[in-house]
Amino acid sequence: MAPVPLEGHQTPVTNNIPQEGNRGGSISLGMLIDFIIQRTYHELTVLAELLPRKTDMERKIEIYNFSARTRQLYVRLLALVKWANSASKVDKSAVHYFLFIMMF
Repeated sequence: MAPVPLEGHQTPVTNNIPQEGNRGGSISLGMLIDFIIQRTYHELTVLAELLPRKTDMERKIEIYNFSARTRQLYVRLLALVKWANSASKVDKSAVHYFLFIMMF
């Protein structure tokens, strides 16, 4: 499956993820995982608040869309983690580029 931009998440990476020191805009893997978990929890909370006002079919569509977006995000994170574990020396610019592509 070809990468698809995540709907509703078109904000720049630099506004959402705190930058660390002078590392050229890269972030630690732990911080990335924490950010993704927090974002997923927030989206799930918002979804839980909005679903009761929708019809049965709209609820099903919203739940499916949320699960598809979230799954895609976590599959990308898994690919990044596996790549980082297998690489002897992770190129920081490649990680930054991957994160940029993942967020848009």
